[in-house]
Amino acid sequence: MCGVSAGEMSIYGIREFARLKESWLKKEVGLQLPNGLPSYDTVRRTLGILNPVQFQSLFIKWIESQLKIPAGSYVSLDGKTLRGSGNKAEGIEPLHLLHAYSHELGVVIGQMECSREKTNEIPVSKRLIGALKIKNTVITADALLCQKEVCKKIAKDNEYVLALKANQPMMEQEVKEFFVCPAEQTRSEITTFDKGHGRLEERTYTLDTNIGWFADKKEWKNLGAFGMCESIIRRKGKKTIEKRYFITSLKDVHTFAKAVRSHWAIENNLHWCLDVIFHDDQCPVMERNKAENLAIIRRIVYNRIKMMSDMDTLSMGKRACIYDDSFRAKILFSC
Repeated sequence: MCGVSAGEMSIYGIREFARLKESWLKKEVGLQLPNGLPSYDTVRRTLGILNPVQFQSLFIKWIESQLKIPAGSYVSLDGKTLRGSGNKAEGIEPLHLLHAYSHELGVVIGQMECSREKTNEIPVSKRLIGALKIKNTVITADALLCQKEVCKKIAKDNEYVLALKANQPMMEQEVKEFFVCPAEQTRSEITTFDKGHGRLEERTYTLDTNIGWFADKKEWKNLGAFGMCESIIRRKGKKTIEKRYFITSLKDVHTFAKAVRSHWAIENNLHWCLDVIFHDDQCPVMERNKAENLAIIRRIVYNRIKMMSDMDTLSMGKRACIYDDSFRAKILFSC
């Protein structure tokens, strides 16, 4: 964790950090090194031996011990592929992780590996939801997880908002046709405006609880409404319109709108930060256990900076970890 927080991406870099900071590790961290620093091979071997499944489980338990997920808060499930961990020419598939991200707390509260093919996100999502033990939250996910068994797992203790796309073709077509029909009294909507980067974006969120007509309603646990978000973007005299559709257990349009906005924010708040600030995609380690364990460590450091730093931005906190030994010690080892 010390090496990763100081900006190192490779196992060699982590070992070099330890060599250059040996006195700091002994004094501030309290490491006892009677036989000297572990060699590069020892560090590499340790990362390979460490069971990433057990490490992931400990990660979730650590978060549970540190933070309480507020009732009514928003949690997004979203996958991320670590491009640098694969090699197409050698037939090595890149590591793919499914994250659970708390928008209120701004941290990763859990993650599991599902690299072999992205459809593995479906069974992995059910295991992840069960491992998190969260209740009374609103869980959002992309269309890949718009599945009956995922709905059932979420609806046991939480609400859901799931994107609806072509992986549920019949349902998607029915919902599209439904929103073309004239509005009923059961239909509610709100509109928001965002201006920036030379464009004006108007978003209209629509929710309709009149879904008794949907023949498969009972097969989707706690299905309460269908939702739509229409985005109208005006930029340099041009206008583009996009409509997205959702299924949800929610019946309040304001809560629905916030859930949709929250899910979109995961790209900037988590994925962008991991790639640009922590160089997630550039990690050169391809061996599966080592790559996954290093990914977990990066997310621990990400969380610790978010939890412990009083810096204005994550990038400032990461920079301070690189240059300031005392700040790094505070971030990693303070309670």
